[in-house]
Amino acid sequence: MPSNLWNVYTSLSGDELRVLRAIERWMRKYRYVPVELVERTSRLPPSRFSRAVKTLVTLKLVKRRLGSVSGYTLTYTGLDVLAIDNLRSRGIVEVLGDKIGLGKEGDVYVAVSPAGSKLTVKLHRAGRESFRKVRRHRSYALDLRPTSWLDVSKALAEREFKILVRLEEEGARIPSPVAWNRHAVVQRYVEGVLLADVRVLDTEAAASILRDVLETLRIAYTRVGVVHGDLSEYNVIATTEGRGVVIDWPQYVYRDEPHALELLRRDVEYILKYFRRRAGLKVELASALRYVMGESREPPV
Repeated sequence: MPSNLWNVYTSLSGDELRVLRAIERWMRKYRYVPVELVERTSRLPPSRFSRAVKTLVTLKLVKRRLGSVSGYTLTYTGLDVLAIDNLRSRGIVEVLGDKIGLGKEGDVYVAVSPAGSKLTVKLHRAGRESFRKVRRHRSYALDLRPTSWLDVSKALAEREFKILVRLEEEGARIPSPVAWNRHAVVQRYVEGVLLADVRVLDTEAAASILRDVLETLRIAYTRVGVVHGDLSEYNVIATTEGRGVVIDWPQYVYRDEPHALELLRRDVEYILKYFRRRAGLKVELASALRYVMGESREPPV
């Protein structure tokens, strides 16, 4: 079923999309883009421009600031629409369905490709308070110096997409990346549920999922040179086939960064505690770390 966001997008005219693009074009220079500049960039006649911006404000795709210099700025929903328009025009997404996830990193929607394949579209939301707290403690934040939270979201989407490509190349169990645009990351849909939402988890099933998680952390660390950095039961999908898939990678750190080992230990310790608590599966932290760091060939479970 099409989402409300999709319905908003498909209701827009070409004029309204043109105005959105005009505002986005200048947002690295202006927090609120002057009205005259937006109108000139859109190349619309005054009457059509006025109708378009009125609709965009009503739909909360843009905000207007009044004053000595009036101007417009995109909202996250406005950026959502531009990303969806790009993905649709490139033949990646045919329709955007229901929202299936909401977290500190963004909103996740189910989608369908023109060929009928099931996808997920993750729309990053870097301004969420919980993400701001995480960002202050991540060394990668030093590389992100954009002018707005919208730009931070774009940078994080690109960052996540590129690391997913590398992880997939090395055989990690992660969602297969399809495309990215602006703050949107498109991935192949993984049939399953979040590990946190699994109601019954016996020891055998838990062992299978944990092996997959530890193997993926091992591949990330030894072959790609990164640490997930925020692993929990909310970042693992238990598939319908009883396997584990590790999701949500934008906050990864490189293994040679000062706090990488501390974060790796935290990731492994946290996930081991979860399986011990939920399934009675006891695995020593030291042996799990040796395996993940490539110091032992045999998985500890």
